[in-house]
Amino acid sequence: MSKRAELEAALAKAETEWRKAGVELDLAEAARAKAHADWDQADANRRVAATDRRIAAAIWDKVVPERRKAIASRRRADAARDRANADWDKAREQRANAHAVWEKARAALDEFDRGQ
Repeated sequence: MSKRAELEAALAKAETEWRKAGVELDLAEAARAKAHADWDQADANRRVAATDRRIAAAIWDKVVPERRKAIASRRRADAARDRANADWDKAREQRANAHAVWEKARAALDEFDRGQ
């Protein structure tokens, strides 16, 4: 395989990885948007339940156990949102790394072309 063919193959591989990282970033963005929507819903539910907090917790929990479920649901939504944000950050970093590799491969190919 010639030097040019090797450089073109490296460039093609880097571009494929960059595109794949872009798709993963899009998926992470969608998951992040869903997590934010779930969190917004849990927050809206919290606002509705906020007036019920004036009643003693033990008595209220015996009458309407959904209050505790709403609190747990909000905490789960918080955790899911945090995970989605972390996954999005990771995907964005992977895409940036793939783009840097692609830029290096492109520069190597350009330098090879100038040398000929």
